[in-house]
Amino acid sequence: MNELERFKAVVHFEQTDYWPLVTMGGLGFIHRGGLQKLHREGLPEAVNDIETWCRYWGQCTFDRCGSLGTGAPGIKSEKTVVGEFEIIRYETGAVTRQVLDNDMRYSMPDFQEFHVRDRASWERYKQLTTPTRKRDNLAEDVKRFSARQRPLAIAAGGTWGVVRNWMGPERALLAVYDDPGLLRDMVAYQMGVFEEFTVPVIERLRPEVITMWEDFCYNHGMLISPSVFREFCAPFYRRVAEVGRACGTDLMIVDCDGKVDEFIALLIECGINGCWPLEQVCGNDPREYRRRHPRFILAGGIEKEIANSGNGYRIERELSPKVTEALKAGGYFPMFDHALQVDADFSELCRCMTQLHAICGSDLGEFPRRR
Repeated sequence: MNELERFKAVVHFEQTDYWPLVTMGGLGFIHRGGLQKLHREGLPEAVNDIETWCRYWGQCTFDRCGSLGTGAPGIKSEKTVVGEFEIIRYETGAVTRQVLDNDMRYSMPDFQEFHVRDRASWERYKQLTTPTRKRDNLAEDVKRFSARQRPLAIAAGGTWGVVRNWMGPERALLAVYDDPGLLRDMVAYQMGVFEEFTVPVIERLRPEVITMWEDFCYNHGMLISPSVFREFCAPFYRRVAEVGRACGTDLMIVDCDGKVDEFIALLIECGINGCWPLEQVCGNDPREYRRRHPRFILAGGIEKEIANSGNGYRIERELSPKVTEALKAGGYFPMFDHALQVDADFSELCRCMTQLHAICGSDLGEFPRRR
């Protein structure tokens, strides 16, 4: 079986020769600072991107194709250094404070002000970020992916989670009550961009995967109520599901951190059939979700911190019996519940991947096996 055939077997709850270990840029790959640490500890220097990473660790990934939108002016910014921090000021009025070299250290920034604060700032944000034309090389993408050997994924955007990014969580929550018209406009805008610039790509390429992004669940559940979701978000989800079904898409999956038990039920209601990464710090149990939703596709569910320095003692109890039982139930892709952290340890990661491959019935990868 090739990667595409194996993927289809999993999502259709069929037999496969072994269970694939999926990794993506922010789900199972590693932050830049962590990659440098692994290089110092024994990871070959040639392993430096998602493709070489997958080959070395015996994992797989998806092909990706973007939307047609291009030509947006973009948002200008300038940085100033204050002590151990840098302040980023954007022309939209947004202000972010973060530690120096944050792309290596990966510390949560302090978002002091957000791009969208009211309708005027929203109109300005749209002017700077809306595509002004369509790229004309879709035919090249059709040719490039016509004989693909692994799944193709196309991103469809998101709803309230994206609004939260633009406005900040407090303003986005208050907008539900104080300015629902603005919130509807922001979600409608995203749906319009999807229709104009992404639907044509899906219809031509007929991907196996359509992804969405939210991150609007925290450690105890959703930040918005089911009724708010149904009012503001569900129409977009139903449209994505409609397009996916019409184009034969196997998996329509949403990336959402936090506790997603209530959210999964709403996704099923809208016709979406998958969710990842099932963050473990929140208590997401893929076995319990499988019992509740027998045909829903689950991915993730492995605590990323077990690969950190000194955490090897946690590996076995994290993987067994949880991953073993989830695989037996089917429709599950085992993967880390986020990108590996900057403290990831080469020896611990080798131990973890050794056990994961044993559970999944594969002997792939170039890394040294360690028990």
